[in-house]
Amino acid sequence: MTSAHLVKADVFQPSMVIIIDDLGYNLANGLGIINLPGPITLAVIPHTRHGASLASTGAKVDKEIMLHVPMQNHAGIKLGKGGLTLGMDEKTFKDILRKDAANIPFTQGLNNHMGSALTEQALPMLWTMDVAKELELFFVDSRTSATSVAWQQAIAQNVPTLKRDVFLDNDTSTEALEIQFQQAMDVARKNKFAVLIGHPYPETIAFLSQSLGKLDEAGIKLVSASALIELLKPHLDTL
Repeated sequence: MTSAHLVKADVFQPSMVIIIDDLGYNLANGLGIINLPGPITLAVIPHTRHGASLASTGAKVDKEIMLHVPMQNHAGIKLGKGGLTLGMDEKTFKDILRKDAANIPFTQGLNNHMGSALTEQALPMLWTMDVAKELELFFVDSRTSATSVAWQQAIAQNVPTLKRDVFLDNDTSTEALEIQFQQAMDVARKNKFAVLIGHPYPETIAFLSQSLGKLDEAGIKLVSASALIELLKPHLDTL
């Protein structure tokens, strides 16, 4: 499922958002992403060793910063500090999410880290959107579950929102990365925009450093998540 239905062909130049998740654990890999050219959007995990410093460094070079919120998954993978789970009451849930946001400077939006279990449930997603509105943040549904209701809750609560179209690097072989990147470009051409999510793997960094130029060649503009949201606002009746 794409981020939205088709946008009229004459609306704007095809655009792509590239969000890099999981920043904060590895300083060198995080800096490798920050040093990529253009408005790459950085999704930073709270309470990690390098999260706050990478967010500050990224903001200084005009990279957009998002909070990458650990959320309960079906695989039982531990979330670490700042994680949100189904067993929390509303106050605990919202307090933790506020502390997560406060831990990452320059945060303009948030998306889910893992979260295949939590994003399927309407009530915790409603609480997430309550905090997003309170802090004036946009929301991107990473769509780690095909039955996520997060994007729908954002729409219902009037939170500016996008959702992921393509994962770049579930397989980090060059061939696989090329296939996924091409798929994202195809979506951008067809729908006028695409949201691509990747991770700070050395292979991904090397691939993007060589491949971002293909966007210009294809007539696709690289934009931040918030910039795409602004571009879409006048055309919400087509979504």
